[in-house]
Amino acid sequence: MGLTKGRTEGFTLVEILIAIGISSLVLVMLTRLFSVSLKSYSHQEQLAEMNQNARYTIRELSDILMQAGADLQIVNLDTLDKDIIIETDGGEAGCSGFTIKINPRGGIYQIPQTIGVPVPICTIQVDNARGFMHADSMQRIPAMGSDLPLKFYRLLNVNTQTNSLSFAPADSFNKNDAICSFATKRFFLDGTNLCCNNAENVIAENIDSLSIVFMDRNGDPEASWKKMRSVRILVRAKTALPDPRYDEYADHCRRVTLTYEFRLRNKVEL
Repeated sequence: MGLTKGRTEGFTLVEILIAIGISSLVLVMLTRLFSVSLKSYSHQEQLAEMNQNARYTIRELSDILMQAGADLQIVNLDTLDKDIIIETDGGEAGCSGFTIKINPRGGIYQIPQTIGVPVPICTIQVDNARGFMHADSMQRIPAMGSDLPLKFYRLLNVNTQTNSLSFAPADSFNKNDAICSFATKRFFLDGTNLCCNNAENVIAENIDSLSIVFMDRNGDPEASWKKMRSVRILVRAKTALPDPRYDEYADHCRRVTLTYEFRLRNKVEL
């Protein structure tokens, strides 16, 4: 009985070329779909970050401004006006930055007896030094009838173990004088960065513009702390990267604007 040679089955060259062509077409379509999805995700991420920056800036500035003067001993009869709590950049009611004085943890202490006489001191004992933490300065509030002036000191060290404060310059204190801790911070816009105290300390990015308007009791712009009653903040944030399809602005970056108006919570009425 003879053997019959079997026929080998396979793909022809034409079939292989067609298969490669279809596969390439599918791959191109998937790549384009992935690219579009990636771009869409990137744009959505940019928009989310933009809105987050705007909301954070509004919240941060409003929180700090509503603390203006919190727990500070404000001397409204001070003729030298040393008890300024908010000072605007440029001395204008409308600005893009300000310096503020707050008492971060309520550090206040009334001195029970005259100390530092005849030798001025640079360290003082208090009831609870923790209240002076996170402060960088303190001020002396003279007691009623005291001949000592309102004075400011640089807070060098807060020792919560011994409840002692080290400060400069050295000075004397009369009985019933009060000392009050405070921190001075400056918030300003450096390019598109919202900064605190210096340009290296960035607290929010991609802020296109910032407008802060301080107002008096009638709602008119006011640069003097003693006449300030409320604040209006306007923040415009932008996306970090441009969107070529968006042409409302020359840089193709999208923007969002938020505004917030509120009263200064700790403002003392004259």
